[in-house]
Amino acid sequence: MQESVQCDVKLLRFALCSLGFFLFINAGNAFCKDSIDDWKRISGPIPMVNQTPIQLLFLQPTPERAEPLPEHRYSLNLITAITNTLQWGKSGNYYGSMDMEMIRTSMELRYGISSGFEAGMTIPYVYGYSGFMDHSILEFEEWFNASRNLREKEGRHKRANSYTYFVKKNDKAFIEGKEGSSGFGDLVLRVKGKIWDEEGSVPCLSARFSVKIPTGDEDRAFGSGEVDYGLGMLLQKTIKRMTAYLNADVIFPGQAFEQAGVSLRTFYEIMLGAEYKLSEHFSGLAQLYFITRPFEDTGLEMLDKRIFNLLLGVSYLTKTGVYMQGGFVEDFAPPNTGADITFFLNIGKNF
Repeated sequence: MQESVQCDVKLLRFALCSLGFFLFINAGNAFCKDSIDDWKRISGPIPMVNQTPIQLLFLQPTPERAEPLPEHRYSLNLITAITNTLQWGKSGNYYGSMDMEMIRTSMELRYGISSGFEAGMTIPYVYGYSGFMDHSILEFEEWFNASRNLREKEGRHKRANSYTYFVKKNDKAFIEGKEGSSGFGDLVLRVKGKIWDEEGSVPCLSARFSVKIPTGDEDRAFGSGEVDYGLGMLLQKTIKRMTAYLNADVIFPGQAFEQAGVSLRTFYEIMLGAEYKLSEHFSGLAQLYFITRPFEDTGLEMLDKRIFNLLLGVSYLTKTGVYMQGGFVEDFAPPNTGADITFFLNIGKNF
């Protein structure tokens, strides 16, 4: 079974590398007929990555359109998210606990280098603290008779709105956050090139390459301390008022925890999104995330289990071209895998 998985990974790497080679020798195709006229009014998808604190240690390519920006044009987004996470687990030599809230603000910059070719950058800033949402979340879950045992236990012992963030192996922490700490996370750089245009029933297709630079402080769990790489494909199709998006990426993480005897593996992220134009200025957005994990065989759900997230949001485009987006992200997979709830606000503009 293991040999089969390794074979599949090698084949996937070969396919993605071949796709990347094809991309770079074919970059420069013409834009879709309406892209240059409409690019200032484009708002989706929402550039929100998964906010699970442990997953933020690794490269997560930002959700984006397949269609690159026109040449010498750029876009700027400032997205702020507040996240509540409650997780606990113990298995063999591993023990982990997370009871915290986090505010993460990231600046997303994209620039059209040439026709059909785009570069982007993400600069995050993170603040971790004890939070204030625990009681409200418990009351909301109890209202729907869907409260988690872990959150009920926390409430009974009056530990709500406390701060804990660590993962240990053999009683030694290899991931550990500090309450009240703040700082920059890991810088992400990416390039995207179009392979073919959207035409008729054929969607627009692009490929991208991403790299995460270890600028975050790993001692405060703001980064992994290693370089990660990613290769991905992006699809986009518009039918009347509806635009559908598909982002699929494979990520190759650096061995950040090798000294602790914890190995990391290749993992995958898929984002399926849709945007519906309610009017010229309003639209509704939904994005579904499927994320595998870089850890394996630790026995902790908070490290090993796949993450399923649903984002629901709205977007408003002002007359000046500034768009504002707000909404929430909910973890609907089995509990103890990802962040419980995330609320976000994004302000952006295409220049």
